[in-house]
Amino acid sequence: MKTGNNSISEGIHKREKDIYEQYQKTISYFIVELEVRDVEFPVEIFNEIRSIFTHLARFKLQNSLDDLTSAERHVKRAILDCYKYMCVSYAEEISQFRESYRKVDLKIADNGAFLPKLDQLEHKAKMSCLLAKRAEITSQASEDELYKLFEEAYNNYENLSSFLNDSYEAILFASSHSKRSNVITIISTIITIISYIFSLPVPVSRRTSWYTFLLL
Repeated sequence: MKTGNNSISEGIHKREKDIYEQYQKTISYFIVELEVRDVEFPVEIFNEIRSIFTHLARFKLQNSLDDLTSAERHVKRAILDCYKYMCVSYAEEISQFRESYRKVDLKIADNGAFLPKLDQLEHKAKMSCLLAKRAEITSQASEDELYKLFEEAYNNYENLSSFLNDSYEAILFASSHSKRSNVITIISTIITIISYIFSLPVPVSRRTSWYTFLLL
């Protein structure tokens, strides 16, 4: 039968283990994502990581439970900052996509289903992020509530980005079709201009000179 001290010790060990697991499975994942997407790694997240392991070191050396609690808080803040930066990165990704494909008729992608779905997902992501930012600015939410709000915003933006990546073939089709349509339009315009030029009445003097040229 487990004693009270053993139970407390196991609880403390689990809390410490959870910190390492959150760093390994969540924070380190975002570190790679942000470095790949944006090249530079945000200083704010780095500072939180440094604080995590500073408090963990004190906990191990001094057996200070207060430092273990502080490490847990910094883990949550680090993940919260990751959510915020990922939302910004995803928003920039969508903005760049729209700018790059502004001349492409995306209405034909996926038989017309792509663009409405993209607009719907982007609106949902923007609104959830706006709600989280408002709660942060006005201090109307606790740290735990703020964490959940930004987590939801991140999840919405991740869904939006995944949808964009999954729609690659539909986007490629729309882009290719738009290019062919542009070429056809240009050719049609040129033919129209040439037809108009040849339909204009030619003065007699010019007509004579043309005939003379042809006879030569």
